[in-house]
Amino acid sequence: MTDTELRMTDHELLTLLSMTPTESAAVTLGLLRLDQHGDNELLHNAGLTTLMVRGMAEPQGESIVPVEKAAVVGSVLSQAQEWLEISLTTPTSSHVLFAVGSNVGAVLLSISPHGVHDIQPIESGPAMLELGIHLGNEYLTGAAEGLPATAVIRRLRVDAEPVVAQLTAVEAGDWVLRSGTESEFTEHSHPATEAMAQFKATLEAEPAPGRRA
Repeated sequence: MTDTELRMTDHELLTLLSMTPTESAAVTLGLLRLDQHGDNELLHNAGLTTLMVRGMAEPQGESIVPVEKAAVVGSVLSQAQEWLEISLTTPTSSHVLFAVGSNVGAVLLSISPHGVHDIQPIESGPAMLELGIHLGNEYLTGAAEGLPATAVIRRLRVDAEPVVAQLTAVEAGDWVLRSGTESEFTEHSHPATEAMAQFKATLEAEPAPGRRA
C-alpha cells in the first residue's frame, strides 16, 4: 500500500473485517458503527462483489480473500492493538477520523457521512498518537472553520481502560479540557497557551489496566 489514498465503502469494510473475525476486527467494527450490520447478508454480498470487481479480493480455493491494498488494510484492522477515535467539531462542521495501529502497520480512516471513506497508511506506535494530537492542534489553533471548536480523542488499547480527552477552544478566555475514562470525567480550564500541552499529557498518561478495548 502506497501513500495514495484508498477509498472503501461501508459494505466493503464490513465484508473485509468479516473475512478475519478476530477480537480486534470486532472492536474496529464497533468503532465504525458497522457491528449492527454483521448479519446483513445483502450488505456482505454487495461488499464482496465490489471488492472483487475492483481487484481487491479474489478466489483462493473455496474462499474469497482480500488482495493488494485491501489485504494490507484487513491485516491492520484485524490485528489492531490500539485505536484513536478523533472528532473535530464546530457549530457548523464535523469531522470524524479513526487511526488504527497494529504490529503490522497502521492506517488512518477519514469517515464520510456518505459511506465512502478515505484510508491511508500512517506510522504506527507512538507516532500514531502524535498524529492525532497534531490534527487536534491544527484544528483548534488554526480555527479555519471558526470558533468555538472542539477536538475529542478517544484512545483505546488492548488490555487497558479507554481514555478520553476533549478540548474546546474559544476566541477569548480559557480553553476547557474534559478528561478521564468513559465513565468518570474531570473538567479544568487552561490558558490557550497551555491547554494543548495538558491535552497531550492526558492522552499520553499510562492507563489503568482494564478489559480488552
